[in-house]
Amino acid sequence: MKALVALASALVVVSSLPSFGQTVNWNLGGSGGYGATNGNALSFTQNGVKVTASAWGYTKDSGNTAFESGKLGQWSPGLGVVNRDENNSSPYHQVDNNIQNDYILFVFDKLVDVTSITVTPSPSGYDTDASYWVGNISSSNLANLTYSQLVSSLGFSAEQIAYGSIPSGSANVAINAPSSGINAILFGAQRIGSANFDSKTDAFKVGKITATVVPEPSAALLSLLGVIGICFRRRR
Repeated sequence: MKALVALASALVVVSSLPSFGQTVNWNLGGSGGYGATNGNALSFTQNGVKVTASAWGYTKDSGNTAFESGKLGQWSPGLGVVNRDENNSSPYHQVDNNIQNDYILFVFDKLVDVTSITVTPSPSGYDTDASYWVGNISSSNLANLTYSQLVSSLGFSAEQIAYGSIPSGSANVAINAPSSGINAILFGAQRIGSANFDSKTDAFKVGKITATVVPEPSAALLSLLGVIGICFRRRR
């Protein structure tokens, strides 16, 4: 009987842990509209893992070439960005590279292996080429950073390009991320001036993130020790 009680207690501990190794989908669509202030953020929790999203633009105004916060918006197709040089009308509230680049920074509270991001041009007719950076970052504040400083100062890996097309509906963008896990991805329209940039306007909403949860060694060890401790206590 005591053994059964110990097993039940252990199962409670295990069931409270994030779904390590399982696929997690964060659906980002809604009806919040554009954000009221620059620098606003939205959080989404699925299977015990939270991701926090914020909006950024890479401005070229007044000779200043750096990141600055924008307004993160939420519409039924997904999340969009209103940078400081745009109005809130369609298509400008998409993640686009019209004049300057828009990005969404996603920060996870657990290590994850991001496999794909779903985008939807709204209205249709725009290209879906994307630039993104993945990594384990030390800060979520990109203000006044340059592209090179994403790598040299913040902890991102080098820029990667995902070439898309003009879909009639949603499109899944494959993400190349290390299986050992990351805590952040900066995702947006293809960077103006990047490799093989075709001068077409890329514009879309970000509707879904798909990833698997990667167990941190320390978390896995603590979980195992906790289960062993419960079993030992019950046995005594």
